Amino acid sequence: MTKNTLLRLAICSLCLIAGAVSMARPSHPASAAMASLRSGENESRTTIPVAIDGRPASCVLDTGSSAMIVSPSFAQAAGLSAGTGTFELAPDGRTYLDRQTRIARLEVAGHSVRDIPALISPNLHGSDALCGYDFFTHFPTLIDRGRHTVTLFPSSSKLARMHCLLVDLAPHVPLATVEINGSWLRQIVLDSGMAGGGALWDGVRSQLRQPLNSDAQYATMPAAMRYGFTCGAVASVRYASGSPVTAMPICTEAQRPDGYNGIIETNLPSVSAMAVDYPRHRICFDVTSSASTVVRLSPPSSQRGGAWSRFNALRPPS
Repeated sequence: MTKNTLLRLAICSLCLIAGAVSMARPSHPASAAMASLRSGENESRTTIPVAIDGRPASCVLDTGSSAMIVSPSFAQAAGLSAGTGTFELAPDGRTYLDRQTRIARLEVAGHSVRDIPALISPNLHGSDALCGYDFFTHFPTLIDRGRHTVTLFPSSSKLARMHCLLVDLAPHVPLATVEINGSWLRQIVLDSGMAGGGALWDGVRSQLRQPLNSDAQYATMPAAMRYGFTCGAVASVRYASGSPVTAMPICTEAQRPDGYNGIIETNLPSVSAMAVDYPRHRICFDVTSSASTVVRLSPPSSQRGGAWSRFNALRPPS
């Protein structure tokens, strides 16, 4: 999500270049046939097998990224050329030099797209690639976490049974209105590439009907203090009226990102499936009807840094 300020922790992938996005040329028809494939998992994030310039890759489905991203090792193995540099400010406060490149052909489940802009990022760990905005614009995607499947070009009848939110895609990440602590907040980034919670701009805390409750036992990491983050709070989140509430670790920050009031992960226990339908400017959720779910305050992994960790480096290890 191309980001500058606010949660600089905020999403390394969002910090990515608007300049990298251009019109890609799909080699499949607009009314492509539905295709399903088995998905994998990177922590709580969904991965799918793809081929980039003919080389197999594991790609994390990440709505929080404004671009396709590949790791330096994969780029070298696939023969991708490294072009102009662009700076990325990661959640751990470090600055990385990414390189622009182009993917000649991206293949997945029998479909393909040609000539896609991408970034080679040294801050990408644990997977070969990240499937961001340019992937979803060409491949409407249904992520069924319960069945460990991903469906490309899902049927309209399936999406009609889900709770759909209209999203603003102008920044190449989905901005939606989400209920947090009893208040519906606008301009919240829905991020399927995040694990461990979310973050809010301090400027919207006054809009919350229920104030954020902090964990008195939470030990603030020095990295968080250096970059102005306050972590250790827990917020209740839901995407649709009547759906169950999920408790989520939340950091807050005094600065505001460009047009964003916050960012939250979508890989919640209450969400069994999610459809990313960028052609219709919407994201749809199939939420469980069970009671509210509470997640741990500490992230499941103590691995620091990395494009997937997002805010995890700002929290104490498990």
